[in-house]
Amino acid sequence: MTGLAFLIGALAGAAVGAGIAWILRRRALGAFDIALRALASLASGGEPERFYAPVGDLAEREQRFNEVLQQLWDRLAALELDRMRFLAIIRNLRAGVVLLDSRRLVQVINPAAERIFGVWAPEVEQTYHLAITHTYALESALDRVERGEVLQVERREEGRTLQIDLAPVPGTGGTLLVVHDVSEERRLLEVRSQFVANVSHELRTPLTVLGGFAETLLEDDVDETHRRRFLRHIAEETRRLSLLVDDLLRLAAIESGRERPERSQVDLLELARAVAERYGPEARARGVALGVDGRPALALSDRDRIEGILISLIDNAVKYTQEGGHVTVRVGSAGPAAELTVEDDGPGIPAADLPRIFERFYRVDRSRQRATGGSGLGLAIARHLALSIGAELHVESEVGQGSAFHLRIPGMAQSGDA
Repeated sequence: MTGLAFLIGALAGAAVGAGIAWILRRRALGAFDIALRALASLASGGEPERFYAPVGDLAEREQRFNEVLQQLWDRLAALELDRMRFLAIIRNLRAGVVLLDSRRLVQVINPAAERIFGVWAPEVEQTYHLAITHTYALESALDRVERGEVLQVERREEGRTLQIDLAPVPGTGGTLLVVHDVSEERRLLEVRSQFVANVSHELRTPLTVLGGFAETLLEDDVDETHRRRFLRHIAEETRRLSLLVDDLLRLAAIESGRERPERSQVDLLELARAVAERYGPEARARGVALGVDGRPALALSDRDRIEGILISLIDNAVKYTQEGGHVTVRVGSAGPAAELTVEDDGPGIPAADLPRIFERFYRVDRSRQRATGGSGLGLAIARHLALSIGAELHVESEVGQGSAFHLRIPGMAQSGDA
């Protein structure tokens, strides 16, 4: 009987133990499910749910778990904030930014790079870099960058120059490309180089002449007739040098933008007549008829700068019109703008030269350079003066039919009978 009671007791104990174990297992699984839900909420980007342990003796672990969970949430929030800052920065950069992964696939491309390469980010992300760069020279450069080097590559095509800086992204095997369109900078460097060469050439000619005549005058056997002729040439070349320097300084002052235009009501017809009267003696000396035509027009602009443009245009027309020719300044209005036109019946300008007519020192007929006596900067000065007051200056010309320079001045325009 005793043995049977022991067996029954043992079975009862085992049943109770199994029940307790089942209850504990259920509670443990419940706690584990709660923890999983909290982690799942964190992984999905939401704020984590707090963990509450269903077993009383897990209270300390519950607190520790919740603390770690909060730390993870804070760390993820900080990383997300850094990511948003990074995206905000590269989206607003003027330089193009492209991030490649270790397989050289595009991961990030900012709007500037989209504009430079002419692509759309959703279409090129996760594609090989050649889909946007079209630069096979980058392949060897990327090999070197992956070994830790920082490089710069230039890509030239269709009149554009792209400067691409490459740097490794530590710990990822990826590469960061920073792209600059330096076409305008290269063009300005070329223009500056040409300008220096042109100035050197323009200065060398009169200086050579001055040096030659000065050396001749130092000789003892120069008669009075030759001496006076040489001095006259020296005076002419000195005047040309002075004119060139003055025009260079004037052009530099205009381009610097240090002096802002002064707006006032300008009577264009009166101004045209005043400038034409000033050039009357020179025009008559060259056998050129200079006149003004049109009707009164008022413009709200800078009088001195409009006068400077007129002087350059009239001076150019008078110098390049043959004896017996005509130069006419026409004044009027075109819609909401005033318009000045200086036209002549001179030799005209070939179509191939028209795009360059306003460049510094550019001359259609260089054989007439010394005959006209100009600095070669008149039309360049006129163009920069026009730009400074927001006006448009363009030329129409045909060989053998003369030329017409049109100045369109924005702002108030009024007209009436002459």
